[in-house]
This record gives sequence, C-alpha cells and structure tokens, in this order.
Amino acid sequence: MSVSPSTTAELPLAVPETTSRLAAVRGRLGRLARSLPFSGDSLLHKSVLAVFDQAVVSGTSFLTSVILGRMCAREELGVYYLVLSIVFFVRGIQEQLVSAPYMIYSQRRQGESLERYAGSSLAHLGILLAATSGTLLLLAALGVMSTELTGALWLLAAAAPLLLIREFVRQLLFAHLAMKAAIALDASVAIVQMAGLALLAVTGTLTLATTLAVLGVSAGLPVVAWFALKQRRLVLRPAEVVSDFLHNWVFARWALASQLLACTTPYVMPWVVALTHGEAETGTLGACSTLVGLSNMFMMGLCNFLSPQAARAFAQGGLAELQSVLWKTAALFLSTLGLVVIVGFTLGEQIAVLVYGEQFGGTGWLIGILSLSVLANSLGVTAGNGLWAMERPSANFVADLISVGVVIGATIALVPAFGPLGAALATLAGTSSDALVRLIVLRTTMREFSSAAAAPRGAAS
Repeated sequence: MSVSPSTTAELPLAVPETTSRLAAVRGRLGRLARSLPFSGDSLLHKSVLAVFDQAVVSGTSFLTSVILGRMCAREELGVYYLVLSIVFFVRGIQEQLVSAPYMIYSQRRQGESLERYAGSSLAHLGILLAATSGTLLLLAALGVMSTELTGALWLLAAAAPLLLIREFVRQLLFAHLAMKAAIALDASVAIVQMAGLALLAVTGTLTLATTLAVLGVSAGLPVVAWFALKQRRLVLRPAEVVSDFLHNWVFARWALASQLLACTTPYVMPWVVALTHGEAETGTLGACSTLVGLSNMFMMGLCNFLSPQAARAFAQGGLAELQSVLWKTAALFLSTLGLVVIVGFTLGEQIAVLVYGEQFGGTGWLIGILSLSVLANSLGVTAGNGLWAMERPSANFVADLISVGVVIGATIALVPAFGPLGAALATLAGTSSDALVRLIVLRTTMREFSSAAAAPRGAAS
C-alpha cells in the first residue's frame, strides 16, 4: 500500500534522503498503477466496492436460502422462490421506470434541480408500491393460488414495499457512486436479517411466514434510518412529478418493454417448473440458482457501478471513453465468470450436496449450465449499458424480442421433458441469443455515432 502525503507529514524523524527515496518509490508505483487497466477514474476501487456490496446482498440471500433448505421441506423452499420471483419481477419494473432513468438523467442535474428530480422519483416509486400491494392483496383474496402460496401473498403485500424501497435507496446511492453508503445500508440489512433468522432457528419458529416477516423488517429499519440521516435532500414538487415522469417515459418505455420481454425469464421460469413438475422441483431450481447467484453477485455488483459510470463516461468523454469502460468490464467478466463456469461443471454437484444436503444430488449439469448463462448474460448487460449510456434503450428491444422468442420455444420443448435442467437450458438459449444481438446492435450504434461525429469535419474540409 502506498503512503499518502498526509502520512509522511506525520513522520518527524524521517531524514531528507529517506523522504526523497520514498517520494521516488511513490512516483514509480504511481506510474505503474496508471499503466494498469481499470486504474483510471478510480474504476477498480469503486468496482471492488460495488462487487463487495453485492457480495453482502447475495451472501445474505444465499445464507437465507441455506437455512430454509436445511430446516424446511423442498416444497416450502419452492414456495419461497415463487414469492421471491414476484418481488424480483416488480423490482425489474421499478428499475426501468424509476431507477434507470434516474441513473441516466441525474448525471446532468445539479443542486436544487437534482433534489427535485430525486423527489419526483420517490413519488413515482410510491405509486408503484401502492399498485404492488393492492395487486397482491387482490390475488390473496381471490384464493386462486395454493393454500401455502396464498398465505405467503398476504404477508408479501406488507413486506414487498419495504424490500422495494430498500432497493430504490440502493440505486439512488449507486447513481451518485456513493458505494460506501450503499455498503453501510446493505450491511445493516444483513445484520438484522441474519440475527432475526438465527433467533427463529434457535427458538424453532422458523417458517416461510416468519422468514418473510424478518425480510420485511430487516429491509425497513435501515431504510428508515437512512431517510432520517441522509445528507442529500429529496424535494417533492407535485407539478414536476408528472412532467418528470413524462420525460422519463421517453427512455423508460423501451427499457420497460425490454424488461417485460426478455429480462423476466428468471422470474417466470420457477412458475413454469412449478406448473409442470411441482413445488419440490421448483425448490431444486431455486437452490441451484442461488448457488450460481454467488457468481451472479459479481456481475450484479459490477453492473451497479457500470450503469452510472458508463453514463458519466459518455456524457463527459464521449464515445471513446464509453468504449474504454465497456471493454474493461467485458474483459473482467470473461476472466472471472469463465472460471466460475469451469468450477460449476466440475464441482457443482459436490457443492450443492455440501450446502443443501443429499436431496440436492445430481445437480452438477444444472449448476454448470446456469453458470454459463450468467456469463452470457454479463456480456449482454455490458452491451445494454452501453446503449443506455448513449440514450438508445430502444436498440435493446430488438435483442430482447429475439431472445424472448428463443426462450419461449426452448421452454416449450425442454421444460416439460427435463424439468429444472430444461429450464436452465432454455435460460441459456435466451441469454446467449440476447448477448449476441446486443453486441451486434451496440457495434452498429457506435459506428453511427462515430460517423455522425465525423460528418461535420468532413463537410468543413
């Protein structure tokens, strides 16, 4: 670790010759650091913080699933993943309607204008939360689901808004690259959640219902503390709530269409497996997906930083700076997640049995294919963030339209015959086709931007 100037100033016994040598060493180390990839603009430092934050989130989710998998039947674990899929589905809509536009447009606002825009985003979130709770209560009252799932929906109507507003605060912090604050928030949630689950386990009261209650409380308490202590103001102007939504909608409509088309596959697939093979097989798919999620946390963590970083790079440095960020991110994904794929195929089954028990034997191929899907998805997400940064979310729609067609066909052909393995194969087919088309569209879009930028110079000459 290099020594900072403030540290050297606190060494009164350092002789001039020693100080000059330290300065020379620092200079050589600084030149070496600047020559390394990911060194510019603190990219590596903030990327590591983003990945660490996601590790806290994914680690907490992983430990929760392990506790449930060890202490509950596979059927109850299956219901848990079905409930989570609802939260993730709504969270995806929230990201496209609220968080993604904020990440893009907040980079172009300052001062009171930014505070009013943040207040409008909070109002947009409130409307979505009310609609979510109302829909869940209606489904629970209709009783169209199984008895276990209906009971979970009643609790989810109260817990889901707390989980979603916690995610809103996270994305708000990511948009401003406040990685340390995001870590503090998520670490607080993790501590409360793990302590609550441990208490339930010790007292023998751990059930799906009590688990959902703990998830809601653990998300709600730190968020309340954040709103009480936050330094950034959120100013609500009713007139601007509508105008800001209409402004966001130009961007969000395409992002939302993409979300509803292709990005919902991981959330819909557990329901397809439950309908064709039952809740026990859904538990198997969910457990393996959670294991693979330990690698997915790297992708999600880096993307939490990539989205605002790509937007800022393009806004401040143009196409060249954006290309640099995207290339470095893709290289990092290939080198790390590629290794995870190898581990998934060779040791996946042993890891599943070690973590969840003998009932999860024979899942090696399932884990390997899910890991490969994460790698393909990481490349698609990288390309998609590049298109977002250039304010071309509509360009993602073509990739998602093709991907959803591939997923539907693969699901019909594979899931009824192969269950969770068929679901993994269908997911891989979707993420691979999506990544390929996004990369082609990104390359074409960048060429269009480059040609448009060069056109005035050519005309002038």
